[in-house]
Amino acid sequence: MVGLTMRKILITVLMDACMMVPALAQSNGTYQFTPKSEQKFTPGPGGLYSTSTLAQHNNATALITTREKSGEAEAHADWEDHIFIQEGEAKLTLGGSMQSSRTVSKGETRGSAIMGGKTVTVHAGDYVFVPAGLPHRMALDPGKSIRYAVVKTRP
Repeated sequence: MVGLTMRKILITVLMDACMMVPALAQSNGTYQFTPKSEQKFTPGPGGLYSTSTLAQHNNATALITTREKSGEAEAHADWEDHIFIQEGEAKLTLGGSMQSSRTVSKGETRGSAIMGGKTVTVHAGDYVFVPAGLPHRMALDPGKSIRYAVVKTRP
């Protein structure tokens, strides 16, 4: 009897939660949908990557990025990166110290390499969280490419 009552309560709570999600998603009165057919890629500086901005809000930016070349080491003072690998693979180095670092814009630092970081191989389906200020670098083997979505948020 108690089990049946608990199930009814759980089902009621879950149904209520499901009805709340659309309301919460549109609580500011707007939403955004960007179909793949409307994603236009623009080459980045030096031809290291191409990117398509999906959304830009006060506290977040969503992008799709493709790479066929290794990137520079980088760190963002004011942004966290939530990276979702969609296809391909790369070696991602996180942490350590950036070599030959230079400021490229307010809060944005680039460098030639990272020493002492942890390197992992990322594949389609992987998720990586990069906290603000943490050096990171994506390196590709010759002939490899990668496509990933990144959501940049302010901590």
